[in-house]
Amino acid sequence: MARTKEFDFDDKLKVARDLFWEQGYHTTSLNDLVQKLQLNRSSIYESYGSKHNLFILCLKDYISLKEKSYLKSAAKSTSPIKAVETIIRDIVDTILSDTRTCLAVNSTFELGRIDQDAAKLLEYQAEKSVKLFKDLLIKAQKKDEIAQNRDPEILAYFIVSNFASLWNAEILFSDKKRLKQLTDFLINSIIN
Repeated sequence: MARTKEFDFDDKLKVARDLFWEQGYHTTSLNDLVQKLQLNRSSIYESYGSKHNLFILCLKDYISLKEKSYLKSAAKSTSPIKAVETIIRDIVDTILSDTRTCLAVNSTFELGRIDQDAAKLLEYQAEKSVKLFKDLLIKAQKKDEIAQNRDPEILAYFIVSNFASLWNAEILFSDKKRLKQLTDFLINSIIN
């Protein structure tokens, strides 16, 4: 007879996600996971598979949260270009208020070139973000909020690529005023 799990799968997944987020994939050992999740190794393997599979599940969970956050930010405005601006400013507010760097940004630099599963997932997330911004920018063009000669797809890639740069600027310079200036510059580059 199979034993019933005595823990909440999703709750433990969030604990693991936060540990990977804090320490990174390579630095987080299986012993760290056992200790933090308060599960034995066999329970971790039976429930989540390998450490790698657990990390991928955590990354998927994080990406889902990011997508919901972007959509929530976009919904704050009826103007497409204002929706773009709101998403960007909300991300910058997160950069300034959260001591942890975005898990997707961290994972891209730690694993993007060496872990095919993580790379595919991160690429999927980035492409989905690009699509969101591209769709908003096409709508902004139709409403004459940005010039017709601007390429919405290139602008969308530009925006998504700059998120890592904004995190980088905060880490390296720790200057709130400078980060706000860079954010304004990014937004002005899109609009003008």
